[in-house]
Amino acid sequence: MVIRKEHALALLNAKAQEEKGLSCQITIKAEEDPYVELELQNLLEQGTSPVEYVLTYWGRNLVYLLEEMIQKGLISHPSEWDERFRWIGSEVIAMIEAAINSGGLTGEETFEPLKKRGFAQETHEEKRGWFKEINDYARSIYEIYIKAKPRLVISKELASYISSMPTGPAETKMLPEHGRFPLILESMRLISFSVPNSDVYTLSGLGQAVQKTIQTMAPSLETVINEDYMYALLKVLDSGIDGLTAQEAEVLQELAFIDAEGNLLPGGENLLEVYRLWSERHYRPVKTFNLETLDQELLIGIEKVWEKNKTNPEIVPTAEEIVHYLMEKPLKEYKHLVEFYGRMINQAMGYQKKEELKKKWAELFNIEQLFKHFWEKGNQWYEKLYDTVKESLYSLESFNLITSELDEKTGKTVYRLTPHGKEVLKDIKDKGVREITATGVKAVTITKTEFGAPNYHWYEEAVKQHLVGGGYPTKSGQLYENLAYNIKRLPHLTRFELMVLHKIPEYGMFLDELFKEFDETLKEEVQYAVNKLEARYILDVLPNNGIVLTEPGKLIKKALSGVPEGIANPINPLIVRILQAIKQVGNLYVKERKVRILPRNWEEALKISGLDKETFEKEIAVARLAGFIGRTSIHESGLEILEAVELLNK
Repeated sequence: MVIRKEHALALLNAKAQEEKGLSCQITIKAEEDPYVELELQNLLEQGTSPVEYVLTYWGRNLVYLLEEMIQKGLISHPSEWDERFRWIGSEVIAMIEAAINSGGLTGEETFEPLKKRGFAQETHEEKRGWFKEINDYARSIYEIYIKAKPRLVISKELASYISSMPTGPAETKMLPEHGRFPLILESMRLISFSVPNSDVYTLSGLGQAVQKTIQTMAPSLETVINEDYMYALLKVLDSGIDGLTAQEAEVLQELAFIDAEGNLLPGGENLLEVYRLWSERHYRPVKTFNLETLDQELLIGIEKVWEKNKTNPEIVPTAEEIVHYLMEKPLKEYKHLVEFYGRMINQAMGYQKKEELKKKWAELFNIEQLFKHFWEKGNQWYEKLYDTVKESLYSLESFNLITSELDEKTGKTVYRLTPHGKEVLKDIKDKGVREITATGVKAVTITKTEFGAPNYHWYEEAVKQHLVGGGYPTKSGQLYENLAYNIKRLPHLTRFELMVLHKIPEYGMFLDELFKEFDETLKEEVQYAVNKLEARYILDVLPNNGIVLTEPGKLIKKALSGVPEGIANPINPLIVRILQAIKQVGNLYVKERKVRILPRNWEEALKISGLDKETFEKEIAVARLAGFIGRTSIHESGLEILEAVELLNK
């Protein structure tokens, strides 16, 4: 949906003619373009002849809103607008939707662009003070957008343009120039632009499906995709080729949607996906993925230890053995870890240590010396290193990249790479160890939505991390996009991430407000915690930087609401496995919202969990401190964690 000066004037003209009992008659071909685009948006429709246009129900509502806003001084008359001013566009709809999801609040980043268009205002309430929110006109525009179903008509010339253009995300200046084609694409909701200034574009989820169809069909007619073709293809599914008229069968075969027997060809299969998205407008939620540099080092380490196991069966990748692997490597081999350790030390000590860390980095030979420098007291340095490794192992398991299991020969808990973990390890070997952030991956995953395009800084991160390049997701970008949707997630929160989660309400908070809840030296640490929470699908950061808890996130926050912030990993994949094992061997008491376990069944729960006895008992102790289980039962908070696990992987 796009309304520029020419579109607004065309709508006003159509209303003026309607009041006279007439329709708009376009006699000059060059003046027809905005009317054609408005027809594609379902705001105008053709009258008795192809050159006559009248307002649709939704077009009439839009004109009424525009006139009222002009009358109230919220926006100037379209005749005074700049030719390139976008009153409504995909980026404006995205800003309005983000505000709606933030409880009506716009946030700082999108307030001015929305106010400029007459859609936002500052409001004062005695108890709340001043706040910035969208107005009723913005909500009405969003309702029109949701309910006005656009048309879908792809000409042969437009198909050639779509087929050859990069899908995105890419900077808008990279968009191929070709007259009004970008406006036509946006009218049919096939392209989206980024919040707030349209710096980045991408083909929308529907646009990518249309592009895939064009690239697998035979674009031999003047019109290669339209609604009639889609409805005819549905007849083939319902009744076979005999259900088509001779003309319909001829067209579908000529465009290579079906063969002579009525079997679907690749182009036809892709056109059905176009129809599904166009008719149902059902798009997947935005999910993402995150991988820190230490996580990647441990994936490499697990593989290395298993290689040693081939010649020495006593060496297996336990947490202790992985710590030894890290200590054996000189620092010069993984200097990319300096920022990771800076954040970790900063979180643990609560004040700025990064500059001191960087200074020491040049003086030290290995990680053992590094940790001894900051934690010299007793054997605390080893405990800190071990805890750091365990935290990363929890994270890897929470993202389904490794699995922990009981090694029958040694009786210890060992770690193995999952198929997903092996895919990531191959990418690391190909592209090197580098941080994969949630915002970088989201720059790819958001493109499959109805009108989502990544913010410019999301796009920049994706380019830096080799997830996007040349206007397309790279092979790495496609890998992490697939992981975002295909991994089995298990909850995991560190001590610091729990502190951050405790500060976040269900909606109505923005990133800048969250940063103010912590010391300014911890801003980077808070950002990384948000990255992890978003990658675990506990929260979502909207295009206006609003923070919204997901449904599983709400359950997890509720379950952890009474957990002391001093526990290192108050919820982690091993605790989840134990809760699942107890539920399997216990008895559910619905009224009490508890699962009780008989003493004789604890051994069975241990066996089902797949952990060694020592690890099992340590995690049980943490689960009891967190309040998930008692002496003989899973409490309500534990059941909420298990319910959240189901939602995470629905």
